[in-house]
Amino acid sequence: MPARVYLDHHATTPLGEAARTALRALLDEAEVGNASSAHHHGRRARSHIETARAAVARAVGAAPSQLTFTSGGTEATLLAVLGLGRARAPSTLWCDPGAHPCVVAAMQSLGDERGLDLRWIPTGAEGAVDVGAFAELLADDALVAASWVQHETGALLDVAALRALLAARGARWVLDGVQALGKTPVAVAETGADAVTFSAHKLGGPSGVGALWAREAGGLATVMPGGGQERGLRGGTENLLGIVGFGAAAGQVAARLDAMPRVAAQRDAIERALVAGGGSPAIVTRPRVATVAHVAWPRGVAGAELVAAFDLEGVSVSSGSACSSGLARPSASMARLYPGEPWRATAALRVSLSPSTTDAEVARFVEVARSVLPRFCR
Repeated sequence: MPARVYLDHHATTPLGEAARTALRALLDEAEVGNASSAHHHGRRARSHIETARAAVARAVGAAPSQLTFTSGGTEATLLAVLGLGRARAPSTLWCDPGAHPCVVAAMQSLGDERGLDLRWIPTGAEGAVDVGAFAELLADDALVAASWVQHETGALLDVAALRALLAARGARWVLDGVQALGKTPVAVAETGADAVTFSAHKLGGPSGVGALWAREAGGLATVMPGGGQERGLRGGTENLLGIVGFGAAAGQVAARLDAMPRVAAQRDAIERALVAGGGSPAIVTRPRVATVAHVAWPRGVAGAELVAAFDLEGVSVSSGSACSSGLARPSASMARLYPGEPWRATAALRVSLSPSTTDAEVARFVEVARSVLPRFCR
């Protein structure tokens, strides 16, 4: 049987060689202690953390002092939303309807604290933010959360248009950059956001580590108090291994971006195979990253069944976000983005790639698609 093919890189990427090498070296090092200790072993650990912080900062266009390491994108989002919302009470809460479940949960948690309902940013064609409609609804002093790259479709947010509107209204906002880093150029200071979140395992780093960029660290209330780590914003002994791996992966961001034209060509080949399978599927075509094909069928297809059929043939794909597809229930993000087309939430296939994806893997996917899709898509 042919080797298994992994095409679910938006869920997690395999650990890259740079991160793997850095982790091996750290595991072999004897002179590493707790980074909060003042002695030699503690200083060695602190040096590793700050080297990694500088690497991540370079990758996102930030000053190292603006970055806080976290346990992942979910925690970074929670610290950003609650940190901003507790530091200064918002008038209203607005969320991108296509946001990741962790973003929605953080905003709802703040809403429960403040007695505020969560409102959905209006969208238009293919789920793009309708800036004009939003301008008519947005009050001063709102807190807004939006996705730079939609985690299921790969669609890109028009950051510049949203930045101009939010700046004019004095709104503060959190930008989910978890799926952006390594797929599209990132320069956090230019976004206009007050906070941007990242996660290492989406770009060849280890899971269980992320980062929060805050324009003004003093503008965030401390959500996770502890021993004063991470400048008092996030208590708890730092995940040294994870952070070092994150720094190594961040050092490869430029190379990942250079590979995107090749990845886009692979994605296009996958989309052609999905369309050829029949059933007149819908494909998101608005500006998007190169790494994902998201296809949905309007008639008689269950995304979970397609995933199982591909899996039986040795190809790993998904029907949406890992946080949703693993629960075998419709994607809430797709349901909110396409309320008039409910099948998009249940009848979708997400095929996601990275620079490590080979042409042979794409060819195997195309071969399997020719066999599987006619059984489901009519």
